[in-house]
Amino acid sequence: MPAADPPAAADAASDEGAPHHAPPPRPRPPPPPRPLSLASALPFWFYLAAAVSLLAILLPRISPSSSAPAPLPPLLRGHLASGSVLKLDPAPGLFAVTSRPGGSPAHRVLILPGLAAGSFSFRRVLSSLSSRGVLAAALDLPGQGLSPVPPSAPAPARTSALREIMDRGIFHAFEHLVQTGEVPYQEETAAPLAQSPHAPAEAAAAVARAVEALGVAPVHLVLHDSSLAAGAAFASANPGAVRSVTLIDATASVPAFPAAVFDVPVLGRLVLRVPALFRGLVRLCCVRGMGAEEVEAHREAMRGEGRTHEVIEAWKAMNHSFQLGEWRGSSDEVRRLPMMVLWSGTWSDMWIDEGKKVAAALPDARFVYHSGGRWPQEDASEEISRLIAEFVTSSEEASDDRIE
Repeated sequence: MPAADPPAAADAASDEGAPHHAPPPRPRPPPPPRPLSLASALPFWFYLAAAVSLLAILLPRISPSSSAPAPLPPLLRGHLASGSVLKLDPAPGLFAVTSRPGGSPAHRVLILPGLAAGSFSFRRVLSSLSSRGVLAAALDLPGQGLSPVPPSAPAPARTSALREIMDRGIFHAFEHLVQTGEVPYQEETAAPLAQSPHAPAEAAAAVARAVEALGVAPVHLVLHDSSLAAGAAFASANPGAVRSVTLIDATASVPAFPAAVFDVPVLGRLVLRVPALFRGLVRLCCVRGMGAEEVEAHREAMRGEGRTHEVIEAWKAMNHSFQLGEWRGSSDEVRRLPMMVLWSGTWSDMWIDEGKKVAAALPDARFVYHSGGRWPQEDASEEISRLIAEFVTSSEEASDDRIE
């Protein structure tokens, strides 16, 4: 019996006379997934929010309502009760809260919070500084936090969500917002910078009157975030009232709180009205570790009549041309001020690079990385208060040694 052909030979014989087909190409493996960066996540997150808002555009809760405002959350109500509104003439009143230690305090600290942060966010820092024997006060700048809305700048009339979309479009300037962080606004609706209570010089004058009313001069000045330009203007105009300057993640052009979002039609109103969206925005841009109760207090502080408008106007009036190095060398009094910079070392590589620019502009300042976010007063309050207390103590001791 003849031997059976090998399988390969049998296959070749069976294929004789048949057309030859090349083997199909091997499929390529799919490319690895790209990491989701902040730049790619931000437009998706807001486009999703805007799409959800379409389902509720015509509902009454998005339209203007004449119902009574909701009561303040307990945290915000307690903070309001612990401070007071200073009656300043001719400037609008400012809300101030002071945490006074027992006995005679050796050091006095004045804190100017950044955009939309308010003195409420520094409540733990105030308490911690007080326990360290420091008299600490936090002051809400005009129209910010719990300070009254300036009567010279009333909020614009509210329009319905449908009319707002028809006039400007739901995605008005949104691509510009994602790319640059800024939203174009109509120049004729904005007050001239020189007349705005949010302009650095005007805000600094209001701070000077508040310091006099509080009786806390001379102070160790603590400037957070976007309060840098106003605080610097105050120190330049009142050199005898300032003993040192501490910057906490402070810049004049890149505020942590994304006020531009609230200038986008419908979307800004929706984010302010939906707690989950507001909480996500704060955790994305300001501080990751803030609890829901604290975020809700910040949201309610912005929902007061005209307050969102004031936050937007303060953002527009920020001095984007402010140069930190030029201010440091502007006068002998400013050059002699001891300075410290506290900067987040955990937020992002981009923010760390921004901190390096600040350090380069202030080569003689003490530079310290902290473990919190861009609102470290919320998630690293003990660390921040300890660093401030140590710095003001050492700077006063050094000043006393120079006098001797």
